[in-house]
Amino acid sequence: MPQPRALRADARQNREKLLKTADAAFRRHGVQASLAEIARTCGIAIGTLYKHFPTREALLQALIHDQVIGLRERAERLAGSDAPREALIEWLQEFGRCSSTYQGLAESILATAEAEDSDLYASVRSMRAAADLLLVEAQKAGAIRTDVSRAEVFAMVCGAGAASHYTTADLDRLLRLAVEGLQPR
Repeated sequence: MPQPRALRADARQNREKLLKTADAAFRRHGVQASLAEIARTCGIAIGTLYKHFPTREALLQALIHDQVIGLRERAERLAGSDAPREALIEWLQEFGRCSSTYQGLAESILATAEAEDSDLYASVRSMRAAADLLLVEAQKAGAIRTDVSRAEVFAMVCGAGAASHYTTADLDRLLRLAVEGLQPR
């Protein structure tokens, strides 16, 4: 299989400029920020933006890529912990911070959780697998209710991530309160 061609220097610069500008726009206006405005701010045509990132989800994927890798690696390091409940909580807090990076990102993550054709799907699948690993360990240890599914925990964390944009409540506290509801009865 042929290797993808490396980007020319100017194309690489445009891509990096787009990512930096999109990050700033998404932090200010959420994930629905105008892509045309992002391109305009970069001084490039909208077609150039779409050449690099064919969809809004592809742009989001590029922006959260490093966080997703970090979350997966963190889950692998936390797996096998002597304190599986605390390991799960720690990871869920990190995931919650990731999902709240931009207003609307948590909703995008939830919306693409089952959409295999989404540009975000691979990242979401990776995060769900990491959550599942730690959730199962905590459940086997009797630290988390066994009737709770990964999808429910994922939705709970994304909900807290989304809520953090509309309230002054601390995200880590919201997540800790939510996870307390997962304790065995």
